[in-house]
Amino acid sequence: MRRHIFLAGMLLMACVGSVEAATGEPLIDPEWKATENSMKSAEISQCKHLSLAQWFACKRHVREDYEARGVVPGTMPYVQKRYGGMSVQQLDDEIRQINRTYGRARMIGSYDHPLPGEITYDMQQDTVNYLRQLINSKGGMPPLMDLRGSR
Repeated sequence: MRRHIFLAGMLLMACVGSVEAATGEPLIDPEWKATENSMKSAEISQCKHLSLAQWFACKRHVREDYEARGVVPGTMPYVQKRYGGMSVQQLDDEIRQINRTYGRARMIGSYDHPLPGEITYDMQQDTVNYLRQLINSKGGMPPLMDLRGSR
């Protein structure tokens, strides 16, 4: 009897979790969607007649190539390419803007796959971490509160 109750509880939690994940509208970036489509077509053209191990290596190589070009969100080359010319205050504003969209980004587990062009929670977190590194490399954090302007 306990076993049946335990299994029913687990089933209920799984259903509630999948419904919760399905109700959130994913955060889709059209630029990332186009890049993903380009990556997939490059994978198909470059990796089509390879063995399984070679296919995985080829697919990884294609992704690394796109990451090095700075077109994959959540990577340091992407942050440097997109935000590298900004001031510390502008970078801080970007972090604040990304923080406002955390609620819309889905956490993708081992069972879910991101939709084409979807910016995931992990990508946003990585982008914020790299933005903070960029801020530190430019001389540190902006002031938390500007008391001079409030008088």
